[in-house]
Parts: sequence; C-alpha cells; structure tokens
Amino acid sequence: MNVSMPHVLIPLAEGFEDMEAVIVCDILRRADVQVTLAGLGAGPVRSARGIQILPDALLADVAQESFDLLVLPGGRLGSQRLGEDPRLLGLLRERQERGEMIAAICAAPGVLAAQGLLDGRAVTAYPGTLDPHSPHYHYQETAVVVDGPLVTSRGPGTAMDFALTLVELLLGPAQRAQVEAPLQRSHVS
Repeated sequence: MNVSMPHVLIPLAEGFEDMEAVIVCDILRRADVQVTLAGLGAGPVRSARGIQILPDALLADVAQESFDLLVLPGGRLGSQRLGEDPRLLGLLRERQERGEMIAAICAAPGVLAAQGLLDGRAVTAYPGTLDPHSPHYHYQETAVVVDGPLVTSRGPGTAMDFALTLVELLLGPAQRAQVEAPLQRSHVS
C-alpha cells in the first residue's frame, strides 16, 4: 500500500445497512484507499440483514489515528447506535471543528443533525430521516450532496454513487473513472 494514499474510517454498529458499508469499503479499496472498519465493541458486528462482519479494529483503538475521511453507514438501528457512542460523537465534532471530511448515508445524516453538524449545509438523507423544511440545513432530494467537507447520500440504492464520489473527492476524477469503468454500470438518462 502506498503510504501517501488516503486513510478512511468506517465505524460499524449492530444494525448497519449492509450495502452502504460493504459497497463503500469495496469501492474505496478498489481505488487503493486504506479503509479501516472499526467496531464499537469487540467481535463481529451484525448488519441489518444478518450478515456478520469482523471489523479490522476497535473504534477505541483507532480513534486517535489520523483519517482523511470518516464515513457513517446508515441503517436505522446502526445509525441510532452510532449516535449513542460518545467516542464517535467526539470524533465527529472534532472533525467538523477542523473542517475535515465527514460522509454519511441513509439514516446516518440524522446522527450529524442531532449534533448540529449539518447546520447551514446542503444535505440529503433517507426519506423521513431529516426534516426537509428544517431552517438549520438545506435539504435536497438528490442521490449525493457535497457541501464542502460534508458528503451525504440517500440510501442503499445510492451507495455506489456515494462511494465513487468519495473516490473522486479523495483522489480525483481520473481515479474515479479508473475504478468505475470495470464495474460495468449502466447509465440511464
């Protein structure tokens, strides 16, 4: 692994949305990005669909490392559990204060909203997660919304677009194109 490649942290909590964690991790790794899947506790983490993933590390063991991006996968229960973890909430607040990249998909933008981390930003989320009329943020119904260091996305069906957008933001459009070409995606207009 090239030591200059970006490093991404994806915390996993029981009930995470399978596609949002796995697709994002897969696409980033295809781009040679170093990805650390970090569990909130020891042992395998069960997804919303019952798939168990053994994280690379415990969040407590990697929380002080430097990451270029922190990605929150969705899933209603997984997001709720992420939003209850004081270590993770501290990391999110620190990253936001320093202007560092945070990405959240599906129900996970709700974790950021509860901490006031969406204030003044253009955002999207799974329908019903955020108040589309909130005066605190600018809600949009597009697949992926990038507003400075904040990236949000709608749900499982947008996970690939979300992941490819993260590749582009971290490594540029040429790397995104290189990763996307062999995926054989259909582009419906």
